[in-house]
Amino acid sequence: MPMKRRAFTLGAGGLLLAAQARPAAAETTLSFPTWQAEEPGFSQWWKELIAAYEKGHPGVKIALQQIAYPNFVNEMTIRFASNTPPDIMELSGNNFGSFASQGWLEPLDERLKKDPMPAGWSSLQALYQWSGHTLGVLVMGYGNMLFYNERLLADAGVAVPRNFAEYAAAVPKITQKDKGIFGVASVTAEYPTILIELLSFILWQGADAFKGGKYSFTDPAVVAALETYRRVIGGNAPLGNVQTMQRQTFLSGKAAFTLDGPWVYALFKNAPEAVRPSLKMMAVPFTPRTGGAANSLHIPAGISAERKDLVWQFIRLAMTTEWQRRYFVLTSSPPGLPGAVTAEEVAAAPQLAIVGAGVKDAVSYIPTLQPIQSNVNEFVQILMRAAVRILTTTDPVVQICAQVQADLTRAIPLG
Repeated sequence: MPMKRRAFTLGAGGLLLAAQARPAAAETTLSFPTWQAEEPGFSQWWKELIAAYEKGHPGVKIALQQIAYPNFVNEMTIRFASNTPPDIMELSGNNFGSFASQGWLEPLDERLKKDPMPAGWSSLQALYQWSGHTLGVLVMGYGNMLFYNERLLADAGVAVPRNFAEYAAAVPKITQKDKGIFGVASVTAEYPTILIELLSFILWQGADAFKGGKYSFTDPAVVAALETYRRVIGGNAPLGNVQTMQRQTFLSGKAAFTLDGPWVYALFKNAPEAVRPSLKMMAVPFTPRTGGAANSLHIPAGISAERKDLVWQFIRLAMTTEWQRRYFVLTSSPPGLPGAVTAEEVAAAPQLAIVGAGVKDAVSYIPTLQPIQSNVNEFVQILMRAAVRILTTTDPVVQICAQVQADLTRAIPLG
């Protein structure tokens, strides 16, 4: 017996030593590069979401990495091209097509059948359809907002516009260039966001520059719409302005209107004290409402099946009503589910209701045609140059439209 007991004791000790020597289960780390890791509001949401995910997934960590936005797409392109993609992929809306066209993004259709998006998800989710598949989930899709200076409108005897015709008529009535007052502040230089107003003006006047999936910039209705763009914007906005200058002109009280994203509301606090009470925001009272997809989440096609499942669980958590509501409250920007906020939250921050109304049924100002999405940078360059030419020269708009038609047909054929 003593010998047996000793043998058993040694055996148990051996087992104990073996257990102590055995390495712990390996921790899985999911890489997540983003340009928002340090951006106020957005950073807090990502970090809170990650903490909740890690709590529900013991042994899984998410490594959040800040990459400056100007460098982001180039760095991600290199990583995907070298078969070392990140695990969690965030994209800005305009760059989705260049990654989708390479086959770098995993279709989500089967996963969405099991875990569908909540009812009321933004219409801008349609931007992530590619060759019949859903390749991403919208994180934030915005409707363009109309900002106005209540005092400048009152001084000119102009009412807040209720439709596009009233807006187009109001802007020239307010402009007093000799006093440094402009009817509108807009991007009027070679800067990418000049396209927002250019293409929106076409849509707001019932024209279609991509009729039947073809370029139709030479359509008389499109030409007429862009002549209105020249008259309203070119004749009543400071020329040579990039976006920071556009916003500063409005915030300083020098312009009656400006069209921009809902995040400009947060900049009201930077306006001079005498100007601040006059600055107002409203959902654009024109149809259709135009907007865009600011960013989205994707699963890279080149990672392992196990990692794809873990990434999907992260995306699924982000889609829940709880986290959609938290996004809206922290950022004041509309998430995929803009109706998620409670009545109490809207009462505490009334701008959320306005921003939510602005994105309802919004359509993208950039068409969802795959060749354009795949070559969006070239598309932007061609139209950016045309917009500046419309605003700053006396060249006939019909000639500029013919040049756009030829340039786009050559550079980005639509088939």
